[in-house]
Amino acid sequence: MSLRAANITVQLSEKTILSGINVDFKAGQLTGLVGPNGAGKSTLLRALAGLQTVSSGQVLFGEQSIQDMAPLNKAKKIAYLPQTHECHWPLPVERVVLLGRHPHNDGHHVSDESLQAVKEAIAEADIGHLVGRPVNELSGGERARVMLARALATQSDILLADEPIVSLDPRHQIDVMALLQSLARKGKTVIVVLHELHLAMRYCQQLVLLESGKNVTEGSPIDVLTAKNLRDVYGTDAIFGSHHGTSWVLPW
Repeated sequence: MSLRAANITVQLSEKTILSGINVDFKAGQLTGLVGPNGAGKSTLLRALAGLQTVSSGQVLFGEQSIQDMAPLNKAKKIAYLPQTHECHWPLPVERVVLLGRHPHNDGHHVSDESLQAVKEAIAEADIGHLVGRPVNELSGGERARVMLARALATQSDILLADEPIVSLDPRHQIDVMALLQSLARKGKTVIVVLHELHLAMRYCQQLVLLESGKNVTEGSPIDVLTAKNLRDVYGTDAIFGSHHGTSWVLPW
């Protein structure tokens, strides 16, 4: 199921954060939201999740406005992974991942389907060795992968992730991006906020470049991350190349 931002404008404290954003996020592809700090990427992601009130426009899930969706149904269809990964209770890792199944459980017992979903999410996020440990004793990178597993356990049609790789080491950054790409190829709509342009170029099928709350351009990574766009939006030069047929970019 696709997601569409239709002329989205967001104003906070009389300041325009997003202005007239129109983007189609198609099922089956990984879309990256890129742009400098303050561009409006996280605000757009929260609006897509129905967590940010829009001043005008609407977010459409298929042909239905997400504002009209029942909260429980929306929680089943859209999983949101926030930028912060704080957890203030000493819950074991597997219990935190199980929270992702909350929309599917009746509150009285955990189904076999939910237990299997948790098992699969733990394996996908590569956190099996953390099972049994209190989540508040983990490193920032370990905790980030636990929260990713929680979002994966929902098994939603749409996954929205705000900087899911920012605190990870290089290997796990690559693993998570490959996982997100794989989920998209299986038919999910996956949208991520990214600052790592080299990984955005390598793994995303679509990029949306934002600046000052406006959509500068969108399209394939090679068309969006051009030398001109990087100079104009980021104020930086870049080096381009390819490796085994895959294009890469390095801000310089």
